[in-house]
Amino acid sequence: MIGILDFGSAGNVRSVANAFARAGARTGIVKTYDADRSGLGGLVVPGVGSFSVVPGMVSALGGRGAAGKIGVPVLCICLGMQSMLESSEESDEASGLGIVRGKVKRIRGSVRLPQLGWNQVALAKKDPLFDGVANNEYFYFANSYAAFPQDGATVLATTKYGQRFASAVRKGNWWGVQFHPEKSGKAGQRLIGNFAEICSKGW
Repeated sequence: MIGILDFGSAGNVRSVANAFARAGARTGIVKTYDADRSGLGGLVVPGVGSFSVVPGMVSALGGRGAAGKIGVPVLCICLGMQSMLESSEESDEASGLGIVRGKVKRIRGSVRLPQLGWNQVALAKKDPLFDGVANNEYFYFANSYAAFPQDGATVLATTKYGQRFASAVRKGNWWGVQFHPEKSGKAGQRLIGNFAEICSKGW
């Protein structure tokens, strides 16, 4: 079973659960994650809103130290992906998980914020999360801030809106996508199915 974390400010938990159900995956909504007791084969960390709520997400995962020891595949969506980094310009007081070194920054350029709508995702490398997804496929975004990892090796895909930013990252068993796969039609459904398969096989 894949757990979907509802830490109180996720917002899009139900739509994510429905998308996984369409992919044939069995899911359960969890308020906290305990690696020793969960019995889960994977974990999804969705989130919408401000980076200021990220400490609640970190706490629900057991804190930064415990989160880094989670041994099952983890998919972080939108604010969830931003939480994988160390910090954000949006909230100086809030710290992220630090799974990926780097900072979340406000999107710069002559564009309207937030970015709301479809945009292309340029694949930087092959990864099972994107199996069967075409390069430069369109996904649905809703963001004013974006991730800028220090290590380019963690970047799976990029998107340009005002400036080019990381729209998908991976570090070990942690994946993050800035876009909303649950709102992204066939391509998003394929990505969700890919993650469910990763969970079933073990990463």
